[in-house]
Formats: sequence, structure tokens, C-alpha cells
Amino acid sequence: MTYPFSIGDLRDSSLVLFNYLETQNAVKVPWDDLRYIFGEIMYGGHIIDVRDRLLCNTYLDFFMQDRLLDEAELFPFCEGRDGVSFRTPAPQSYERYLESIEGMPQETPLAFGLHPNAEIGYRTQQCNELFATLLQLQPRKASAEGGAGSQGGQMHAEQVCHEILEEMGDSRFDIEEISQAIPDEEKGPYQHVFLQECQCMNVLVTEMIRSLSELELGFKGELTMSSLMEDLAANLVLDKVPPSWTKLAFPSTRPLGSWLGNLKERIEHLQEWTKEPLTLPKVVDLSKLFSPQSFLTAVKEVASQQHQLELNKLVIVTAVTKKDVSSVDAAARDGAFVTGLHLDGARWDMASSCLEESRPKELFCALPVVHCKAELGSKKEDSGTYICPVYRTQQRGATFIFDAQLRTKYPSAKWIMGGVAMILDIGVSL
Repeated sequence: MTYPFSIGDLRDSSLVLFNYLETQNAVKVPWDDLRYIFGEIMYGGHIIDVRDRLLCNTYLDFFMQDRLLDEAELFPFCEGRDGVSFRTPAPQSYERYLESIEGMPQETPLAFGLHPNAEIGYRTQQCNELFATLLQLQPRKASAEGGAGSQGGQMHAEQVCHEILEEMGDSRFDIEEISQAIPDEEKGPYQHVFLQECQCMNVLVTEMIRSLSELELGFKGELTMSSLMEDLAANLVLDKVPPSWTKLAFPSTRPLGSWLGNLKERIEHLQEWTKEPLTLPKVVDLSKLFSPQSFLTAVKEVASQQHQLELNKLVIVTAVTKKDVSSVDAAARDGAFVTGLHLDGARWDMASSCLEESRPKELFCALPVVHCKAELGSKKEDSGTYICPVYRTQQRGATFIFDAQLRTKYPSAKWIMGGVAMILDIGVSL
């Protein structure tokens, strides 16, 4: 999320700092007061997302301390790194301060507490956006370039349309048949969630078949090509997921080809459940669900019923196991085993069972099976646990699902500043 920070915020903060120190007779710098003024009012007043506010306060907690006046290391958690350092200059003249500022090292992700891999992801995103913009600038009817309106573009769109229809077949689920296989008295939270997943899949597949069948008739000259059909053909040529599908589908940043492959995997995942609808799968792939939140709510509902606990006081607690999907013999007795989680900004060390820094050029790390269960929430903070946000896609933001707990031997501030999160759909297979 982008916030309207400006040079005016910096100017006003410096004036507040100057006036505050001038009027205070205390021997020590009132860091707590200053952190509150800057983090909750001057800059924090712009911030509306709770995780962005946490990041802002973590930066302030790191920098605004007495050591800031005593040649402190300004690159977070970079102590001991060779050739990577920038320390606050000792008290000196104004001119010497300017010289120190001019001598600052080049901007690097390490200066913000990020892993160097963050620059790879950023540059890749810039590249993808550039090529996507170039494709959009391509004239719709430029026959020389093979656009959707050209003969070559139309042939390509027609071929893609036919291939999708042929591969998809009729992948819809018979909801009535599945419901009849589950007696009403045995329909629990998990059964309701998976029935809902099948219904969502049916709605999406129905729209795909309808729109592609119409487009195929349009190519044959049996229907007049409407603007919606032309837009659909253009998206097929550009390898983009059509908007009419996107609004009924799961959040995703994948191109069309990869999206279709992922859709097929989701259908297969649901088909496996329909074979034994009364039992919870040994391992549930959260990344293959339309609504992971609904499944996690079902975990809490089951725990509430089993242990006679208040539903609104329960939270999801996670524990990373040392198992992969193939080594899980049975479903969890309490909660559920889940997979499909990927660490972004860090990796999971299997030997020590805790977070570690990412390896060079390794952008994501697939987690082993994770045990999710519901427990009564506790306000007590554990210094050995990092509260890790889980998102559906790399866009993060509105795709937030829940907060997981991961063991760490480093302070949580390291991972907060490093932007460490778990992503369900990273767009590729690891």
C-alpha cells in the first residue's frame, strides 16, 4: 500500500524534534515520547494498515535509541557483515556531517533490513510490468504484429479456445449427488466448506465453458462477435486471464497458461475429497482452495464443539512439522495438516526447525506440512516466535488470510523489517 508521505512530514518532524528537545529539561533524550509522536502521529497518521504500522514502529524502535548518538550501525542486523556497514558519525561540525552523508554507500536492500534477494524480486516485477505495458500498447488490429484482430491472432485465439474447451471437458461437480452421499447429521464444518468449494468451482467452470463456447461459435460465423467476445479473444492471444473469469475465480497473478494448469490442480484436489466426503483429507492444500479463511474457520468451529470453547476467543496456532505430504499417514487428531505454504524473504531450516536467512537467489522456500489447530488466544508474547502474516498471492495487501507462528532464534524485528511472509500461490512450482 502506498501512503502520501512527503518532504513536509520530514520537515515538520524535525521541527517537532527540535522544539521538544529545547523545551525538555531532562538529561536523557525522551525516546519513548518521540517514537510515539513520529510513529503514531506525524507518519503513523497516514498509515491505515496494521502491519504497515507495525513495520513503521519496528524501524523507530531500532533507530531511536541512545546508541544512535554513539556511532550505531544503521544497517539493521548487519553487524559482522564484511563490507556492509554504515554507522552514525560521531558528534562533529555541520560540514563534517555533510561529508559523512555524501560518503554513504549506495542504496541496497540491506539498508532497510531486507535480504539482497529482494532486489531480484523487485527487478523481475518491473520487467513483467514493462512487458505487460508493451503488449497493451500493441494495436488491436495490427496484422503485421499478429494482434487479436489479425488473421494470425484470430487463428491463435481460436486454437487456444478449442484447446481449453477440450482439456476442461465438463469438470463441474454434481453437488446434489455429493450432498446425498453425506447424511445431514454428519455434515460438519469441513463438509460445508468443501461443498462450498465445489459450488465456487462450478460457477467458474460454467462461465468459462459458456464464454468459450460462444467465442467458438463466433469464430465459425454462427454468432455475431460482440465486444466482450473480442476482448476474450484478445486476452487469449495475450495469455491473460479474462476479467469475466477473474471476478469469479481465486486471486492470482499467473498468466493464462499457468493459471489453467493451477485450475486443473485445484479441480483434482477437490475430486480427491469427493471420493470420501465424510473424512477430512490427510493433508489439505490451502493454496488450492477458493477460501482458505473458511477452512481455517471450520478448524476453529470443530475445536469449539469438541472442547466446549467460545468460538470468538479461538485463534489458529501453527506448528511446522518435519514431514512432507507423502509421509503423513493419517489426518490430524486435533486440527488439520495443511500444505501449500511458501516463505518469502526467509527460509525454513529443517535441522533447527526455525527461520533462517534465505540462500542467495532463492526467492521462495516451500514449507513442509504445517499443523494448524485452534487454541484460546493469549496476549502473552513469545520472544522465540515470529508472527508471520500469510497471504494468498505475492501482491499481499488485501489477500491477507491469517497470522501464523514460526520459531525463530533471532529477534522478530529482523523478520518484520525483512518483510518475511508466507505466500500460498507464488506463481511457480518449486
